[in-house]
Amino acid sequence: MNLNLENDVSQPTLEQLDSWSEQALGSASSEIREEAERRLRYYFPTFSETQAELTGAYGFSSGQERVMAVFPTIKGPADAAQLMTWFLHQSSKVFSQTYVVRRLRTLILNHLGVMNDEQKAALRTSLLEAIREKGEAMPAFLVNDITRTLALVVMFTWFDLSESREVIDQVLEGSEHRVLALQMLRAFVEEFNRELPARYIARQRRVVVAFRDKQLKSIFTHALEAMRAATPAAGSEATAEQRQALSQALLLQRDCLGFDFIGLAPDEASDDAVAIQIPSPWKDVIQVDGFLDAYFDGYTRSTPPITSQFIEVLVQIASIRRSFYMEPVRIAFVRRMSRGIADILNSAIGLDDVDNYHHLCRLLARFRCIHTLVEIEDASEYRDLLRAVAAFTMTGLTLWEWSPNSIPPLLTFWAKVAATHDVRDDENSAVAGDVISEALPQVVREFLRAMVTATARATDSGDSPLDNIDVVLENVGSLASIGRAAYERCAPVVLETLREMAAEYQEMLRAGRDVTVIEQQLAWPVYAVAACIGARQPYRSLPDDDRRDGEMFATVLELDRLVQQRMQSGIAAPPCEPLELALLQAHVAFRTSFIGEGGHKVTAVFSQLSSMVGLQDSSSVLDLILQKVLFNLRTWPAQSMVVQKSLQLFSDMTAGYVSVRQVAKLDTIKLLLANHSSEQLQFLQAIDEYKQRALYYGGLARVLFAAETPPPSQVAEFMHPWSITVDELLSMSDEQLAQDAVRPNLIRTLRDLRGFISAISSKSNFMRVFEWLMPRRIELVHRAVRMHSDSHVQIAALKFMAEFVYNRTQRLNFDVSSANGILIFREASQAIWTYGRLVLEARGPVRNVYKERYKGVAVCFNILTRLVAGKYVAIGVMPLYGDVALERAYHTALELLRQFPVADVIAYPKLGKAATSMLEVLLAKNNIELVQLNEPSYEQIMRLCVEAFDHAETAVSSGACSVIDGLLTAAIEGADTGHSSKLVELVRSRPDITQHLLKTMLNIVLFEDRPNDWSFSRPLFCLMVLHQELALQYTSQIVQYQPPERQEDLIAALKDLLASTELVLNTANRDSFTQALTHYRRQVTAKNLVLMVPSSQTLGAPVDIMKYDNAQDASEAMAE
Repeated sequence: MNLNLENDVSQPTLEQLDSWSEQALGSASSEIREEAERRLRYYFPTFSETQAELTGAYGFSSGQERVMAVFPTIKGPADAAQLMTWFLHQSSKVFSQTYVVRRLRTLILNHLGVMNDEQKAALRTSLLEAIREKGEAMPAFLVNDITRTLALVVMFTWFDLSESREVIDQVLEGSEHRVLALQMLRAFVEEFNRELPARYIARQRRVVVAFRDKQLKSIFTHALEAMRAATPAAGSEATAEQRQALSQALLLQRDCLGFDFIGLAPDEASDDAVAIQIPSPWKDVIQVDGFLDAYFDGYTRSTPPITSQFIEVLVQIASIRRSFYMEPVRIAFVRRMSRGIADILNSAIGLDDVDNYHHLCRLLARFRCIHTLVEIEDASEYRDLLRAVAAFTMTGLTLWEWSPNSIPPLLTFWAKVAATHDVRDDENSAVAGDVISEALPQVVREFLRAMVTATARATDSGDSPLDNIDVVLENVGSLASIGRAAYERCAPVVLETLREMAAEYQEMLRAGRDVTVIEQQLAWPVYAVAACIGARQPYRSLPDDDRRDGEMFATVLELDRLVQQRMQSGIAAPPCEPLELALLQAHVAFRTSFIGEGGHKVTAVFSQLSSMVGLQDSSSVLDLILQKVLFNLRTWPAQSMVVQKSLQLFSDMTAGYVSVRQVAKLDTIKLLLANHSSEQLQFLQAIDEYKQRALYYGGLARVLFAAETPPPSQVAEFMHPWSITVDELLSMSDEQLAQDAVRPNLIRTLRDLRGFISAISSKSNFMRVFEWLMPRRIELVHRAVRMHSDSHVQIAALKFMAEFVYNRTQRLNFDVSSANGILIFREASQAIWTYGRLVLEARGPVRNVYKERYKGVAVCFNILTRLVAGKYVAIGVMPLYGDVALERAYHTALELLRQFPVADVIAYPKLGKAATSMLEVLLAKNNIELVQLNEPSYEQIMRLCVEAFDHAETAVSSGACSVIDGLLTAAIEGADTGHSSKLVELVRSRPDITQHLLKTMLNIVLFEDRPNDWSFSRPLFCLMVLHQELALQYTSQIVQYQPPERQEDLIAALKDLLASTELVLNTANRDSFTQALTHYRRQVTAKNLVLMVPSSQTLGAPVDIMKYDNAQDASEAMAE
């Protein structure tokens, strides 16, 4: 096809296109970028510009349709592709080439199917020529982008055009541009291994399997030969081209070995122990003499960074599944790999480079994870490897500052060795048992020594190995796996290290010296004790092991006593957070391993604890743990991680059915229940840490109500401090409550009560709080809501009300004759109405619109949602006896919705979710007649729902669909039964709204692939019942804009959808339509029918979907 660009007066110059491309990708101004994008989209359309909002920006009252404007010469995707490839060939600017390749990729991904074979072949040839002509002068990333786009064409035409399958062969056979060919092959492997959108998965998998079986092995072989050819000249005197060729060959091998051989989605975060499932036909390439020699020889000949690439490939080779090798071959492979690794370790060649060092550590971990090495345990190579790795580990553990990420794979290697080591072979030199038994305690000792030393050095540099708690726990977890395998030898090492450092710490305390550094260092042996105790396996642990655990835990308790004495003595040094976290971890580990949920008693460990620290049983240990928690809560500030971890431990202790009853019997918890609001607990004085207060009072509530019926006096005693506080606050005037000295106490009280009732799950226990609060003390909540000068107080009061009305675990299911539900509804309605009036009447700007307006409104919506959804109030009878609570709540909520811009409501996730959840409940079938909708509210609700369709959370868009479905179902059913209601009149009087909704939903269903098609199908069916002719006309119009190649399949699919059921609203028809929509989605996915956005140049002849007929329809009719 000839576009005849030269004769078109509107054709831009090449310089203009280059300038716009640079502006679109490189300008710092968003306005300039948007304008340049708009201009370029006109000349380079992809016919899939974002969502096809054909009615989007014009509003409900506009009848205009959105049609995308394109360059007049472009009549379809084929013309657009030709213009893009023309620009790719003509322009020499990197910005231009990058932009047009990205546009071309999008076009190919969605609309390559509408091109004929000649056009596809021309596109493929043009891309291949562009790479050959300009590839050597292009940046590597651009070569990669163009080749990936070419690979996409090859993938989609693999079975249609035989020439496409020959493209890779042409690249393999080309002798010129060796580096460029390797780059292209890498891009092909990457693209075929990349996961495409879900609608292409089935087709992609077929092509990928064919590519894997017929091409991937050849590519790997080509890379292997290129590596062998370039290796002899890989030294420091090699040319840049030789080094680049060798590097590309190694990277290509790495990508080939990392290919998704078994059809799983690629996952970069996969575990290092995952084996590579190479097919058996690759044996003649890998299982050959000297295969590994090439890599080890290349490593010794080359220089960084190529050396690290050699080891990366070896890491992949070491990860090949064990079953790939028959036993004799596997033994030879393991022996050669072991010998090669040992040679590198012994000679230390290249290990001064951090990348070489790190990848070698990875190689050790991968090799040992995949191969148990049992095949060579009686061979000299195994013994030599273990000795070399042991020496390497002793040095490597001291290099934390140089390569911190290399320590986990080193520990993994020894953890795997320890896991298969039998302690009975400790002295068996025939299987290197003596080497292992000697190395394991050394690894434990050197790790602790290295980390202690690194922590001391970090006090000057500021970068400590204790900074990342997750990495610390991972490393000591591996250390525990090593230690547990030879506990008799390793546990004394940990204990000795702890005791030596604790003795030094005690001596420094006596001498009055600075203990800041040693306290941080002590965290390491304490973490090691915690990990060892936590790694205990009951079915494998011997009594002697339990006694060792008891001895180590007792030593930790002695250290904890010293730390507490130091903190209480007033020594100027600040407390050490890492050490406190380690001590807490030790308490958590002991409780998990030796007490647990059931409170099991292990005689051996408690006998050791009894003799050393006087702890007789599990109850005494639990009491000690609780005292530790309270000590931390008294001494550490609220923002500290120590307080957070302590409260989490307290919450865990009270979470289990058995454990909470065991805790409830302790003397310490009884004392705490009687003094729960003590000023000695520092974190309770802060007002910004609600989650901490919720954990604290939630745990206390579970303890208080652990018994089926706690004595009323006990509950009254617990509530007494709050009674005094609330009564005192109620006695103050509004001016006094607003004072700065009073407000923090008010906020704390509201948040504490909220946290307390959030943990109450039974009706009887909730009634205790209800009777304490109603009717007098609830007034404090209303007065707090009226404090418009402080949004923090208002939010605290509203959130308390939201928790109070929440029918959690059916705790508010009152008796039929009870008025409690109505009383709660009235109080909540009053809070909503009060806050709503303040917001609606507020004038003037605010500093933070979310905190001062939207946040409180979202909580009000949640309150109303929970009131109605809780179903413990017969709200339908309230208007009958003149109760204005329901009308006030509904009216205020709708007024608040009308007050705020729809875009703002959706922009704030919590507000948008609260609004749609509330509307979904309010406009449900059973409640909709109670809502007095007027036209502005109706229009605002529909606008909100349209905006919510594109919300990031699927639950919000599904909720919006449910709102529309409820409204329209009620209106249609009311009209069918002759019931004239305001809703029916609203829907009739505003057909523009429902017509806009119909077009918008059809656009979403037809142009997009949403995970919640079921939700969209429900209101869409109602809209089609209302506007049958418009639905048919609009879908026919969309078909007109599609290429002729797609129209036949698309019309057949749409006809099945539109004729699937009678357009009469009932459950059976609705379900049939939903099933038909699912069938339509399967059809368009199977045939890759990606619809094109209507453009100014693609309008075709009119079609009538329902009158369409073809041979398939006739045969189906005959079959019926």
